[in-house]
Amino acid sequence: MTSRLDQIVARVLDIPVAEVSGQLGPKVSAQWTSLRHVQLIAAVEDAYGVGFTPREIRSVRDVSGLRDLIVRKAGRE
Repeated sequence: MTSRLDQIVARVLDIPVAEVSGQLGPKVSAQWTSLRHVQLIAAVEDAYGVGFTPREIRSVRDVSGLRDLIVRKAGRE
């Protein structure tokens, strides 16, 4: 079973959900560009009803970091 976040990441990065892992980030995937980073953040904010600060947005380095941020902000993943 895939998580909601994995589905969002896969959709934004235009990759199969099976390729999404906690280590997936811009250093691992050429699909994770700066533009897609912004699109990913916007999609996550919409999906989870949260808002991130510029500092939090810059701190996201991979899916695990994004998941941790969501848990801190929304209390759920």
